Amino acid sequence: MNTKIKFIFIVLLFCSCTKKEFFGYVYDYDTEEPIENVHIDINGKTTKTDSVGYFCMKIKSNSPCKIVLKKESYAVKKIYRKPDSLGEFSNKSLKGNKIYLYTKESDFSNKRR
Repeated sequence: MNTKIKFIFIVLLFCSCTKKEFFGYVYDYDTEEPIENVHIDINGKTTKTDSVGYFCMKIKSNSPCKIVLKKESYAVKKIYRKPDSLGEFSNKSLKGNKIYLYTKESDFSNKRR
């Protein structure tokens, strides 16, 4: 292999190892229905949920995450994730997340005050 191809291969390998995908689904706490167009901010990068409440975003696997979910008429939800002792997030903590939001008027919201 020539030097240029080796360099490109190493760069691609490094990039694939330092980023992971954080994805999940957002549901209404009371109805358990998916919520569309929830604004999701992960360490300053933003995305929105689709029609089935799904979102996906690439994150750095070796740094803490602050995840903020916002939707009009719902209480703001904040989630904090830290990497494990190896400096990575475990696959379980990154995949298949179900996140529930509750409306500002729900019984659960009133109990937290």
